[in-house]
Amino acid sequence: MTPSSAGLAFAAASSAAILLASASGCAGRMAAGHMARKALTQQDGAHEANYATMDEANMAFYAAINGVCAGNAQGMESVWSHAADVSDFGPDGKTNIGYDAVIARFRREAGMKMGGTVACTDMHTIAGDGFGVVTCVEVCKGSVIDGKPADMRFRATNVFRKEPNGWKMVHHHTDLGAPLANR
Repeated sequence: MTPSSAGLAFAAASSAAILLASASGCAGRMAAGHMARKALTQQDGAHEANYATMDEANMAFYAAINGVCAGNAQGMESVWSHAADVSDFGPDGKTNIGYDAVIARFRREAGMKMGGTVACTDMHTIAGDGFGVVTCVEVCKGSVIDGKPADMRFRATNVFRKEPNGWKMVHHHTDLGAPLANR
């Protein structure tokens, strides 16, 4: 698959996934996550997806989060800006600055193989020409941490920047999650 056809496949899957997620509740979110993950894995091997819109980048982030739950952080590489100024304030209560630190955090979480799913609900978007913000509630269902079920809800803020290769995440911030604190 060429990079341009991969981009078209992702755009088509993203559009369909948005419709499914908004129309069908939990089943729609699961189908949307599956479609976004499938489109994300069809990208070229360079892990450089070119998200034409902030909504595509946000959907890809949640597909990547679901990959982390399944034990694979690779999808995060295409979603995040690779710049030194990115930051992540995750549910573990730690501050991660710079691409390397952020990706290391997601790799640690992937190593936990928590399972379950994460859905972005109650989403509100503010988009500008070069920056944008998505606020939402992350609903985590079916996760297992330290052998215990851990359904969680987090308020989240995602900040994106338009870079030469498309929209990329530059900041993610969630509430502190007790099961993940100090990990």
